[in-house]
Amino acid sequence: MVVRRVLLSGVVALVLALSACSGDEEKATPTATPTSPALSVRDAWVRATIQQMAGAEQSDTAAGMAGHDMGGMSDQEPSGRVTGAFMVIENSGDAPDRLIGASAGPEVAGAVEIHETTVDENDVMRMRPIEAIEVPARGSVELKPGGYHIMLLDVQRDLNPGDTVTLTLTFASGATLDVTAEVRALE
Repeated sequence: MVVRRVLLSGVVALVLALSACSGDEEKATPTATPTSPALSVRDAWVRATIQQMAGAEQSDTAAGMAGHDMGGMSDQEPSGRVTGAFMVIENSGDAPDRLIGASAGPEVAGAVEIHETTVDENDVMRMRPIEAIEVPARGSVELKPGGYHIMLLDVQRDLNPGDTVTLTLTFASGATLDVTAEVRALE
């Protein structure tokens, strides 16, 4: 009987010791974070809103926007103001990723979309929303006027040169990046 109690006590002690070890191991394992050290952004900027551009710049920009296919969004915009955000997204990681979304605070824009500018067979430039932009492993992708860009729709306030806008980029991997972009006049 004494042997059974000692043996039983030993088994209980072993089970408790193993449970404690597995619990410590679980606590020591780092959890995934929504940000990725492999992804970064440089040279982020947002074009000043059309109403804030002077003279010829304003009419050139308005004429350029008129030739763009806005995917039906322009009729739904109360303020009618749209602008684009541009940057270089770099991926130093070994796996490709995809930009799948972007957002700005409601005080900045009513909607934010990823867009691509294309030229059709009649040499008409069109902007259209796209689902994602591939960011290659150990590479980069440039978002620029006339190409890929982030479109801010229903801009809620004047975006003047020198202001900043914070955008949050979302990637297929689950990573997010907060980007501060300077507002610049039409280049």
